[in-house]
Amino acid sequence: MKAQLFLAATLLASSSVSAQSNTYFSQDSSIESKLCVLSANEGFSAARKLAAKHNVYLSRFSQSIMCNGQDIRDIAKKDSTNNITENKVEVFAKDAQQETQLCMTALKQGLAPVRQKIGNLNSLKCNGQKVTDFVKRYQNAAI
Repeated sequence: MKAQLFLAATLLASSSVSAQSNTYFSQDSSIESKLCVLSANEGFSAARKLAAKHNVYLSRFSQSIMCNGQDIRDIAKKDSTNNITENKVEVFAKDAQQETQLCMTALKQGLAPVRQKIGNLNSLKCNGQKVTDFVKRYQNAAI
């Protein structure tokens, strides 16, 4: 018996500055320009990996490449702080059916109590997902 459950997951808050952050691009094809762009867009570690492939040493501790008058490390720091995205989800029961309550129990207490009640976890679906996948996805949600 495959039970269907409908829980509503609502987006409570999403603070994303990435819509305001800049995407950097290079005006020439020099390795230094590529490293600046990569550092700004993907972070300093990504730039260091590319630099190593081209036998260029980027130091985490001392100034190495200047990007538009700024140290490559500072550009990476600015961009990494601007790309923070936080999503908070609230999960609540849409109805009082047994399947709904089992899914809520799985989120609150884990899969063991649900397994004791129904035996086979594959018979329970929560929001159209296997209960195990549902719990992995929403276990840190506000209930």
